[in-house]
Amino acid sequence: MPRLLMPADLAAQLRDLPGWQLEDGRLVRTVRLESFRAALDLVVAVGDEAEAMNHHPDVDLRYDQVRFALWTHVAGGVTQYDVELAHRISALLPAG
Repeated sequence: MPRLLMPADLAAQLRDLPGWQLEDGRLVRTVRLESFRAALDLVVAVGDEAEAMNHHPDVDLRYDQVRFALWTHVAGGVTQYDVELAHRISALLPAG
């Protein structure tokens, strides 16, 4: 079973994840893209990363805006898996 990150560890991890925040015990990031199609493409790319890790985010798509929420359900909070997926998602985002 994955280990929950302690608050100090999580705070340190968040320093390396600009744009991500802790919300209701989840790592959360909302991204606005230039179009609905771009938002869909991002969701598909994140899906590929999530499948490769066998670790899946909650995704909310609203036209040109995508919200990702990461937490490890079986652990009941944020683990290193969530941090790794957050880094992978961040690497897929357009610059700027």
